[in-house]
Amino acid sequence: MDDKLDFLDILASTLHDTKNSLGMLSNTLAEIIERYKDRDDSLFREFNMLQYEIKRLNHNQIRLLSLYKAERSQFAINIDLHSVSECLEEVVLQNDHILGSKGIEIETDCQEGLFWAFDRGLVSGILDNVLNNAFRYAKDKVRLSVARDGLYLAIRLEDNGPGYPEEMLMDGREGSFRRETIDFGTGSTGLGLYFSMLVAGSHVNKDRKGRITITNGGTLGGGVFTLYIP
Repeated sequence: MDDKLDFLDILASTLHDTKNSLGMLSNTLAEIIERYKDRDDSLFREFNMLQYEIKRLNHNQIRLLSLYKAERSQFAINIDLHSVSECLEEVVLQNDHILGSKGIEIETDCQEGLFWAFDRGLVSGILDNVLNNAFRYAKDKVRLSVARDGLYLAIRLEDNGPGYPEEMLMDGREGSFRRETIDFGTGSTGLGLYFSMLVAGSHVNKDRKGRITITNGGTLGGGVFTLYIP
């Protein structure tokens, strides 16, 4: 019998444990921030910056675990019918105080009573990550909107920052992911983008697959991230 442990399994187990610890740390910090929310001082802003970094680390753990499961053919999605507006409200609530600490306003535009079939946890994870990134790049405004686009649900997140770099722009076609997005000098691994593509592509309806596009411009003149769900 081969008793040798698989390194990837050990790594995945460690990542899972680390993710849980970061989640507990983030929840504790959120409680502290809630007590300091009425204080406009440097300590409050430092707490929010710390939570931003913790969430960023936690997102990376989740993505790595998802990619590990995909590699092991264990990646599964749970498709169900959900209220789109409730999903967006939950994501905004999770990020509002972090963005607000930097003076960034979140505007939402979603039709009430709109329901769609998708994996709520995974889609929320994508939106949570993009909103978390907006903390770094948006000047003072982010817009999260939802609309039907043919046979797809288009969830669009725009900001009024400098926009995405040329190497990150994507038109949604397969093979449009560029290895140039990986830059260890700046800390950009492309992991979030790859995870978003994995989740989007896992949503299939008949002959249609989900996809993402990354462009610049939009209504706020900055970056535009769009998730299409069939």
